[in-house]
Amino acid sequence: MKLLENLKLDKWYGIVLYIGVLLIAASFYFKPEFLEAKHIFGLGLGLIIIGIAHLMSEKYLNQVAYGYIMSTQIIKYNFVSVILIIIGIVLTALFGYKIIVYLL
Repeated sequence: MKLLENLKLDKWYGIVLYIGVLLIAASFYFKPEFLEAKHIFGLGLGLIIIGIAHLMSEKYLNQVAYGYIMSTQIIKYNFVSVILIIIGIVLTALFGYKIIVYLL
């Protein structure tokens, strides 16, 4: 199980990124009769964009305190990451809605 340890699935946006990759791969390899592959691809693309935008926003803050270097991880969004998050949310919501409507 060394593979699962190397994936670094300790943050929610890392998991979302891998789920998006799996959905895109599934849209190419599997053709279910009850879903359309383009809807699965769009949902996966939206999840990948959200995951990448959050990974872009991860920063480390280093300070000297009490004679030591203190390091902490922060999330600092910039203009590009905010735009990517908005695009990812819109794509995920749109194709999630299309999948639900197609199933009904």
